[in-house]
Amino acid sequence: MAAPCFHLSIPSADLARTERWYVEGLGCAVGRRSADALILNLGGHQLVAQRTSIRSEPPQNGIYPRHFGLVFAALAAWDAQRKRALQAGLRFGVEPKLRFEGDVLEHHTFFLIDPDLNWLEFKHYSDPEAIFGCHDRVMVGDDVWRRKG
Repeated sequence: MAAPCFHLSIPSADLARTERWYVEGLGCAVGRRSADALILNLGGHQLVAQRTSIRSEPPQNGIYPRHFGLVFAALAAWDAQRKRALQAGLRFGVEPKLRFEGDVLEHHTFFLIDPDLNWLEFKHYSDPEAIFGCHDRVMVGDDVWRRKG
């Protein structure tokens, strides 16, 4: 039985601009579309851009409280996405880096900001157990960014 895919709906002020950014910049495939919505395939998951002229919340000033993205199983896949983002000239919210080096939670990460100010994270954990395991660890996220937001 195939694992379910994740579904996420995000706001978009301009669906054509959103489509260009996700398709040309990230390499997403386009699914169905209407005048008010656009379905994208983001790493096998359903991302739906919903046209809106109203922003319900002010833009955030860092990675918290909201962001979404992909966790890559292979470092090479993460690096390919990093290179694609650089070549496409996409806006980085956080430049590519290695977080928590030498720790079981060590991971490569970068954040992008799409044209509608949605933050996306792309990461690869050195130890796959850190994705859903490591229950004895209490650290989730990064306090430096919590203080910024």
